[in-house]
Amino acid sequence: MITLVLAVGFAVVGIAGAANAHHNTITGSVACKDGGGWAVTWTVVNSEPISETITYSSRGVVPAGTTLSGHQTRTFTETVTTKPTEPLTLRLTAKWDNGYTRTNSGSVAVAKFTDKCDVKIVEPPTVPVLDPCGPNNATYGSVPSGPWTYVINGNGSITITANPGHQFPGGTTTVTLPPPTDSNQPCPPTTVQPPTVPVVDPCGPNNATYGPVPSGPWTYVINGNGSITITANPGHQFPGGTTTVTLPPPSDSNVPCPVTPPVNPPVNPPVLTPPVVVPPEVLPAQVRVVRAQARKIDKCGRSGDRFRVAERSGVIYKSRGKVLREGTWLRATTRSITVRAYAADATFRLEGKQVWRMTFSTRPCASAPEIAPNTGM
Repeated sequence: MITLVLAVGFAVVGIAGAANAHHNTITGSVACKDGGGWAVTWTVVNSEPISETITYSSRGVVPAGTTLSGHQTRTFTETVTTKPTEPLTLRLTAKWDNGYTRTNSGSVAVAKFTDKCDVKIVEPPTVPVLDPCGPNNATYGSVPSGPWTYVINGNGSITITANPGHQFPGGTTTVTLPPPTDSNQPCPPTTVQPPTVPVVDPCGPNNATYGPVPSGPWTYVINGNGSITITANPGHQFPGGTTTVTLPPPSDSNVPCPVTPPVNPPVNPPVLTPPVVVPPEVLPAQVRVVRAQARKIDKCGRSGDRFRVAERSGVIYKSRGKVLREGTWLRATTRSITVRAYAADATFRLEGKQVWRMTFSTRPCASAPEIAPNTGM
């Protein structure tokens, strides 16, 4: 009777020991994941020489229905993007082929999730578009600073790359902004005042001319009647929206030039008994002989054609009835110009050449126009 009791006791102990032997050993390890976050690797070891089937799992990394053969070791890896605030635990319930079931678990401490692996989701920066007036000139402005770097591409687009440990929404690490769209809004012209051109009016009739035209954002043409047409450069205009201004021919004061009166002969000249023959070329002592001079510069094209009359006391130069300004290179507005020299008054006499007929060629320039000398204009 005693023997039977002992046998039953041993049988009970044997069954309990077999049940306690069935288990899974679960451990976890952590490593940083490329691009940010943590890669958690779970290791599951079957303690028995027979197969088992996972019937319950607390984490999707080991799905229910997973099988392990006898004494098999399997690893399962999952990605964690948010640092846990408590130990990360994997709990598995398994059923072995002999019908035994057992629940086991393993955990990874919070301290294993180091901050250097943390992934932060950030919004990509908003980059302003600069689009000044004018066609095809839109560009991106300054890229705001943040946890990213950027590259401006050849077509004007910008590629922005998140720094390690950061991502943009959707898990991407790069964002490309397309080339900015230009409004092609035309620029309004700049309004400038037309230049004030001085009038040169020496003594004598009908000889008033305009002096040098000041430089500015314009070009000008001296017309045949002495007027000047001034044209604003592209992108500029004169008040009122006009692009051309014409200065009328200058008004001449017609102030006569002063004339030195001749010396009166003696009141009672002596009577010469014999007749006196006066040579025709004998001049009063007050008459001075002067030489006039004029020359020209004939460049290729027409823009560089100039002529000048020498500044001489007692000489007046005219062309087409107008007195010329002396000592200054004047622009040739026509292909043929005739210059005539006159004595200023009776106290002067001209000697030598007094008429110059100047003709300017229209041969084209071979390359760039020749540079005219410094004429003071």
